[in-house]
Amino acid sequence: MLFIIYLLLLIVPVTNLFHEMGHALCAKLFKLSEIHIGIGTGKLLYRFKIVGIVINIHMLYFIGAYTTNEGSTNEIPQWQKGLISLGGPFINIVISIIVLLVTTQESMFFELFILFNLWVGLMNLLPYRIKKRESDGLIFLKSMLHELKAIKTK
Repeated sequence: MLFIIYLLLLIVPVTNLFHEMGHALCAKLFKLSEIHIGIGTGKLLYRFKIVGIVINIHMLYFIGAYTTNEGSTNEIPQWQKGLISLGGPFINIVISIIVLLVTTQESMFFELFILFNLWVGLMNLLPYRIKKRESDGLIFLKSMLHELKAIKTK
């Protein structure tokens, strides 16, 4: 029972924040403006800014997350869009490895954190679509295929 509470109320939102921060930091590298991260859904509870990225925490903070920017992602090259999509899974996997290497004691919290971050990172690398939502892996794959097609037509 305790692991479910840890997972839902602490690990899921922190993992989502790291994941979305990976996308946002990649977007900042490509000079996208007005980057916003939303953690959860429902009524806005808290808003703060880190390195120019606006982070909104919502009431149901353990349900989902998203990253947006002012302006359209259609305005950036496809290869940049692909790399931005890899930022989230990359951060989840790197965080898992770092926590695994620095933790010296066995702890249910750290084990759940490592496993959940690895799961989120790896699952988001797979190319799939659920209804209209595309995984980071599918966005990356489509972006790279678009770039290859553009190279072949030159």
